[in-house]
Amino acid sequence: MLNIAVIGAGRMGTGHADLLKSRQDCKLFGVYDIIPENAKNFAAKYGTQKVYSSSAELAADPAIDAVLICNYSDQHYQTLIELFNAGKKFIFCEKALVRHLPDGEDLLKRADAVKVMVMVGHHRRYIPGYARLHELIAAGELGTVRMVKVAYCHPGYAREWGDFFADFERCGGVILDMMTHLFDLLNWYFGEPESVSARSLMFDRSQPKPVDFVSGTLSYKNGVICNIDGSWQRCGVGYDRIEIYGDKACAIFEQGDKLHIYRPGEHTELLVGTSSPYTEQMKAFIDMATNGTQPLITLRDGFNSVRVALKMIEAARQNNTVEF
Repeated sequence: MLNIAVIGAGRMGTGHADLLKSRQDCKLFGVYDIIPENAKNFAAKYGTQKVYSSSAELAADPAIDAVLICNYSDQHYQTLIELFNAGKKFIFCEKALVRHLPDGEDLLKRADAVKVMVMVGHHRRYIPGYARLHELIAAGELGTVRMVKVAYCHPGYAREWGDFFADFERCGGVILDMMTHLFDLLNWYFGEPESVSARSLMFDRSQPKPVDFVSGTLSYKNGVICNIDGSWQRCGVGYDRIEIYGDKACAIFEQGDKLHIYRPGEHTELLVGTSSPYTEQMKAFIDMATNGTQPLITLRDGFNSVRVALKMIEAARQNNTVEF
């Protein structure tokens, strides 16, 4: 029986706990949250045995086999350091991995030294449509990919000034908090980026209410050019779409159970099915902690997505193209 502890009893911590509570191979053993009432409510809901007074106290408990980090992203670095120093070997960390690049570089060095396995919460790789896209690209079914269009819009954003997710310096806005999911996919598909340009609101305080938007272009070393837009907006239409254009075919995915393939004069719908990516993610986490199986999204993958995000922020602030 695997004893699992959760750091951060908010939306993601409880969401993962909902998926783990009915499993027979693990137990929600402990919890810590910076707000004690949240931790107490979590323990009451999930039958958690221990409530800790700090993340350091949790890290030091030898009864814990694996840890889920679900606190704010600007707290991830210090939390991971505590777990590394305490000898915890199996860790799931929500995205974004870190807020600052040197912190991520330090984590990579430390993780290698202490032989820890860290899985990062970029769940989109577990969505069947995105996984099938990866297979098509790798198999050359689309031909040589030339250009990509990616867009994510959340039209029901309701945060207020003073909230973590309306504080650009803490959360990194839509670029770091949300677009890292897309950067992880693009890195998975196309490898290492070469340059980025962007314009972004970055929660311009002249706005009466928090709104964030980025429009950018990523160029990859293999020649792929990707236009990418993302927004947290308070009204309008939502969308979540990727278009990949090769010299043989174009593939388009907009969530759901179908992947659209376009060739000259031909449109094919591939039924890819649906499954809960969060469920698959937690299965993979348990497999990592039980059998030492390498996770699909590693610490380095999480770092690489942050690297793209922070370069995009740099490009937007400079209003210029930035090289990697």
